[in-house]
Amino acid sequence: MFGNIHKKLVLRLALAWCFLSLLIGAAVYFAEHEKIDDFVVALAEDDSKGFIADAMKYLDNLTPSNAAILQRKSQEYLLTGGFSIIEFYDKDKKLVIELSGKGIENLESEINKIKHAGLMTDTTQYEKIHIDDQMFIRVMTPLKRTNGRIIGYFEGAYRVEPRIMKDIRERVLSSLIQVVITVLITTIVLYPIIIALNKSLIRYSIDLSNANMGMLEVLGNAIAKRDSDTNDHNYRVTLYSFRLAEALGLDRRNIQELVKGAFLHDVGKIAISDNILLKPGKLTEEEFEIMKTHVVHGEEIIGSYAWLQDAVKVVRNHHEKYSGTGYMNGFKGEAIPVTAKIFAVIDVFDALTSKRPYKEPFTFEKSMNIVNEGRGIHFDPVILDEFNKIAQSLYNEIHGADEKYLRDALRELINKYFNN
Repeated sequence: MFGNIHKKLVLRLALAWCFLSLLIGAAVYFAEHEKIDDFVVALAEDDSKGFIADAMKYLDNLTPSNAAILQRKSQEYLLTGGFSIIEFYDKDKKLVIELSGKGIENLESEINKIKHAGLMTDTTQYEKIHIDDQMFIRVMTPLKRTNGRIIGYFEGAYRVEPRIMKDIRERVLSSLIQVVITVLITTIVLYPIIIALNKSLIRYSIDLSNANMGMLEVLGNAIAKRDSDTNDHNYRVTLYSFRLAEALGLDRRNIQELVKGAFLHDVGKIAISDNILLKPGKLTEEEFEIMKTHVVHGEEIIGSYAWLQDAVKVVRNHHEKYSGTGYMNGFKGEAIPVTAKIFAVIDVFDALTSKRPYKEPFTFEKSMNIVNEGRGIHFDPVILDEFNKIAQSLYNEIHGADEKYLRDALRELINKYFNN
């Protein structure tokens, strides 16, 4: 059980590490990009601040000579500054200066997708543009005098240098690696802490499971002894049922249900009087009706105990018949729980091959002939066909085994399906 707990915990912590790394990594990624955006915008602002201040004095009084000076200064700045596109507009949003560097056709195409006039407001606007591996910051800013009067607009595309782009990528990657490593270290540190906290809980769970199984065994054996003077019947039918369930490919939950139900299948017989239960001869019709109520009594006895509630399916329905002629509800075919249909085959087979107050044991061959006569009437054909494949080997192993062997085999079964 501890081995499975370790495996499950490692898997879940690994999944938690991946999930948290992705979640926190995404948050860090966006946070870093926000910082990067602020950083490159500040670069564009610093780069253009002096040039724009100088250009405003010519734009404010846009004579032909001032326009020529502004054109020349803009051309010089285009060659020496960080901008690849420079445009000036007058206060009426009319284009005055338009300059661009070489080899930036894709950038110009991207910028021209948005109308310039829509960007000309009384506040500065920025937009990131990625062309291949290069980042540009598009700037649209109103040119204002100290009194707030707008005398024109400046638009430019600032090129972020490859060196800065490399630094940005390395910074983001470094932050993401730090996140992954931090979450991994936290996960590794948590592992022994969680294991330590769970050890006591695991021990309590095992103790509780063992206590429940002990109660199951004691109660089932007490009823079996009253009925047949031996515990062996309960061990045998439980082991037979388990092996048949495995052969049929039942899942863990159904096998647990079957094991509990098999051991307690006759628990309701505690409410049946000895003169009926232990009668050596055939029961009268009235006595048989009373005997049939043991399945109802069994359901009442175990139904209120949460851990045994799934066993009710076997206890209540193991005398139902595939044809619908059984009791207590007359269920038919697929309406009968699969665990009850499995146990019905096993219960009849073990009763036939065992000594009872009213009969001597039948041989294996005679017992199998009687069981197979019930195919499609008493028993589910699919289940019976599977039982036919393994019945001889099961009989050879289990029928003549002593109580110690049966008890040990049951313990192995319990450890496999209840404590792992």
